[in-house]
Amino acid sequence: MGADNEHLTRLAATIGPRPATTDAEARAADYVQHVFEGRGIPVERQDFDCPRTYSWAFVLYGLLSIGSAVASRWQPWPAVAVALVAALVMLSDLDTRWGLTSLMPKGPSQNVIARWVPKVRRGERSVRVVVVAHYDSARPVLAFTPSLARHVPLAWAALKASVFLVPLAIAAARLPWLKDLRPWTWYATLVLAAPMLLLVATGIHRELFTRASAGGNDNASGVAAMFGVLERLVPEPESAPYEPVAEPVRHTEEEAWAAQVVPEDSILSYTPVSTPREPVDLLGDVEWTEPARLPGHGQEEMGFEEAPRSSEPSPVTEPTWHKSRPRESVSDWLGVEGGFDARDEGRKIGSWDQFGEEPDDGSGWKGGSAGSEGLDDPEFAASEAARIRRRVTSGVDHALSEKEVWFVATGAAGAGQWGMRALLAEYGEDLRDALIVDLECVGAGTLAWVTDEGVGRRRGCDRRLSGAAKRVVRDGKLPYQGREHRTWPTDAAAALARGFRAMTITAFDINGRVPARHWGPDDGDSVATETIDAASDLVTAIIREL
Repeated sequence: MGADNEHLTRLAATIGPRPATTDAEARAADYVQHVFEGRGIPVERQDFDCPRTYSWAFVLYGLLSIGSAVASRWQPWPAVAVALVAALVMLSDLDTRWGLTSLMPKGPSQNVIARWVPKVRRGERSVRVVVVAHYDSARPVLAFTPSLARHVPLAWAALKASVFLVPLAIAAARLPWLKDLRPWTWYATLVLAAPMLLLVATGIHRELFTRASAGGNDNASGVAAMFGVLERLVPEPESAPYEPVAEPVRHTEEEAWAAQVVPEDSILSYTPVSTPREPVDLLGDVEWTEPARLPGHGQEEMGFEEAPRSSEPSPVTEPTWHKSRPRESVSDWLGVEGGFDARDEGRKIGSWDQFGEEPDDGSGWKGGSAGSEGLDDPEFAASEAARIRRRVTSGVDHALSEKEVWFVATGAAGAGQWGMRALLAEYGEDLRDALIVDLECVGAGTLAWVTDEGVGRRRGCDRRLSGAAKRVVRDGKLPYQGREHRTWPTDAAAALARGFRAMTITAFDINGRVPARHWGPDDGDSVATETIDAASDLVTAIIREL
C-alpha cells in the first residue's frame, strides 16, 4: 500500500474490490460499523435494494437513439417519439432521478449511519452536518483512462447534445421545404446519432471486460478521511469501570514476596479481616506512635515509627504493606520552629475574626479562611456556579462540540448513488436543513471543494459550505481552491438534485483529473496518508466554521 493507513489497508487490500450489492460490499459495511461502534456512538444500518449496475441502462439509451435514427427513414413519427422519450429519461437518469437504471436487476446494499448528537439547552437547535463517503468500489470505465479522463465533461456534453438532436433532426426532415433534401436529411440524422456509439461501446466493455477495482482512492480514501473527522470530533469512549474481586485473595508473607507483588523497601503487616478498614491517611502510608521526646527540644512531639516485620502471619489476617520511611520531625513537616506552642499562638490571635489578619508584631500570617465575601449576595451562588462551569469547560471546543454530526458510509454509489438516494428518501425530513459534506477520492493530488457539479444538470454547491471553506483556506493560508467537477455524479450531486444543501471535497492532479476515479486497479499505491489527514483537517475546520 502507498499509505500507512489502517482503514485504507483494510478496505482496499484486505477486503479488496467491493462492487455494489456483493458480499464484499457487505463485509466492508461490517468493518465500517465496527469502527463506528468502537467510538461509542449510536450506529444504524440502513438496508435497501438497488440495481447492481447502471451500464446496461445506458447501453439501452444509446441503442434506442441510434435505432430511432435508423428507423426514421421508414417510420419517422414513431421514431421521433421513441428518440425523445429516450433523451428525457436518460437526462433524468444522469440527474440521479428515475430512469431505466431503476429497472435493472437488483440486489441488497446498505448504508451505515452513526450520529454524534450534543446536549443542548431547551429551545436551542444545533447545526446539523452530515459527513458522507461511499465505501463501495466501481468497475473501470474506458472513457476514464488517463489520456481521456480530462475530456470526459466534453464527451458528456456531446452525448447529451446527440441524444436530443436526433429527435429534432427526424422531425425537421418531415418539414415540407426540406422534402427535396431527402435522403440527405436521413444521413445527417445518422451522423448526429453516431456519438451514442461511444456510450454503447463503453457500457459493453465495462460489463464484459472489466472487474471492480480495489477502490483505494475511489473511495477507501474518503472513508478513511471520514474516520479522521470522527476521531477529531468524537472523544474516545471511557474504559470499562473496574470491577473489584468479590472475595480477597489471601497469601502468606512468603507467597506475597515470591509472587513479586510487594513493592521494594516495603514491610508487611497483617490485620484481621473482620476489622473494618481504616480510613485513607492523606499524610501517607504511615503508622502513628505515642509521642516521643526528640533530642534537642524541650517539648513532646509525635514521630514516625516503622511497623515491625512479622515473621508468621495469622491465619485469620490479610496482608497490607506500608512504605518504610526514616524518622521525621512533625515540626519540620509542618514548617514551624521547635518552640512553637499552638495554645499560646491561639491566645495571641484572640478570635476567629482576626485569624486571617497579620499581627502587628510582624510575626507573619497565622492562618486563613475561605472568606465570607459575597455570601449575603443572592446572585453569589449562580455567579460561582458560572465561574466553575467556565473553568471546567475552558478547554472544550464549543464550535465543534455544539454541532450535531452524522457520519454516513453509503453503499452502491458505483451503481448510481443509490446509498445517498436511500438516505434522503428515508431521512429527508430530518436532513432538509442539514449541511452535507461528501468526501470523494481524497487520497492523491491537491484538495479542492467542488463549486459546480452534475452531469444531467449543472448545480452549484451550497453557499454556506463554500463560504466556510473559503474562510478556512484564507485564515490557514492553505493551497486549496474551489473547482468544477462534471465527470460523473457524486453523492453530493444526488443531494443537490433533490434540493438539499451539499458540497463535495475531492482532490485533483496537475492535469485537472481525479486520480484513479473509475479507472485502473486503484490498489492504493498512489494514495498518501498526508492527503487523507489534510482532508480530515479541512472538513473538521469547515464544521467548526459553520
